[in-house]
Amino acid sequence: MTNFSWTKQWYPVAPINYLEPSHLTPIALLGKKLVIWRDKYQKWIVMDDTCPHKLAQLSLGKIDEDGNLMCRHHGWCFDGTGKCTNIPMLSGDEKALATACNSEKSEVTTYPTQVLQGLLWVWLDDSPTAWKDCTSKQPAAIPEHKLDSSSRDWFMLEVPVGYTVSVESSFDPSHAQFLHEGIAGFSPQRAIPMQHFEVFGEMSAEDGFTLKHSGYNIFNKNMDATRKFTPPCSNTTIYEYSNDTSALFQLYFIPTKPGYCKYISKFIFDNVPQKRNFLFELLPEYLQTGFKHSSSYKLGNQDLSMMHSQAVNESIGDKTWQKSYFMPSKADIGIVTFRKWLDEFAGGKPAWQGFTEVPFQELSDEKLYDRWHRHTKHCPSCRQSLVLIDKVKDFCQNLTMALVILALLLIAINLPIKIVLIPVLLGILSLIFSYKLDSIRESFISSIPKKGLPVVELWQSLIK
Repeated sequence: MTNFSWTKQWYPVAPINYLEPSHLTPIALLGKKLVIWRDKYQKWIVMDDTCPHKLAQLSLGKIDEDGNLMCRHHGWCFDGTGKCTNIPMLSGDEKALATACNSEKSEVTTYPTQVLQGLLWVWLDDSPTAWKDCTSKQPAAIPEHKLDSSSRDWFMLEVPVGYTVSVESSFDPSHAQFLHEGIAGFSPQRAIPMQHFEVFGEMSAEDGFTLKHSGYNIFNKNMDATRKFTPPCSNTTIYEYSNDTSALFQLYFIPTKPGYCKYISKFIFDNVPQKRNFLFELLPEYLQTGFKHSSSYKLGNQDLSMMHSQAVNESIGDKTWQKSYFMPSKADIGIVTFRKWLDEFAGGKPAWQGFTEVPFQELSDEKLYDRWHRHTKHCPSCRQSLVLIDKVKDFCQNLTMALVILALLLIAINLPIKIVLIPVLLGILSLIFSYKLDSIRESFISSIPKKGLPVVELWQSLIK
């Protein structure tokens, strides 16, 4: 039975602080290409990323002086309702211009939006009743909790693994002790069998399901966990520990196109002491954020490697998940429950809009562990960090050259060697710093090391 509509839903598409008001942001959702921009009334607009003139990509355009979106190809302009407001090649012929701008053929489809908890949400339905229908349902926002959900920023990335495998993994907590060995205290030696894992209440098309389970390692064995799946893409997980502390994990898995999924997440912990580094805090805030982001890829790479390998093997056979998977333990209840919801209510997979699925393609390491397309290009802090790193690197290179020239001049006028050594040593330090900056820059672009073997080291035992 399929009675879940994939389009008549609120989807979070980006944290507001990831969007730049003066720029256009292209996105994909259920295979549909969309563009995000802010109009002259300071309202965030989401519309089809296609100009009705010659089907050019509107996100390649700009916002003009009147606050309208201008197509870069021929200058057609559109307001926040999708109505065409100007066709430059018809200027001077007011009647023809009015006729063309009032034609349905010149309109661009727009979608209902709202801003909630620092996220931009879009209602993907384009039916005549969409603007009315969207008012009857609220987005799957973070529920009220004793933890302050505003105390942490959202983190967003788009990964080259599909929606189903991504959501399924988030309902499989026991994998952490094995897959993430060596990170945050995870270790196979600390794993314990889960004592209970069960569905709480009813499962339905619109409300999804709720799971409750016990701990899975020696540190959280007395923990009570609740995982709530709210269709189409929300997993809200709350851990309640025996010492009266708690943790909240809000995860969104947005199906962008077949084989790709956008993750928007926020992890909030109770009474976790924060170590301060005063030298680090002297850096610009965006650079601090950029360094934090670039240092957090290892755990994600581990997840990616396993989920991609799973997708590869699933694509080879023609068996259903029920026949392919062997699920003998309580720890597997979350995986089974999500798969059952997907099959029973939602057609077994996302309903791609005007997008033909192609056979699954195994990815090279360069594509799988790419960081630019995965996160950096989406994140203003990481992009600003790259720009600053390049500027400092260029300065160091120019400084090195200037110091070398200065040293040669000092030698030419027969100054003592001690004086000559000063610019030489400064030049060497500047060159070393420039080389170091090159490695730091690469950490924003790819997980593949720039020197040595181009092998991504995923586990502690591989580190030399």
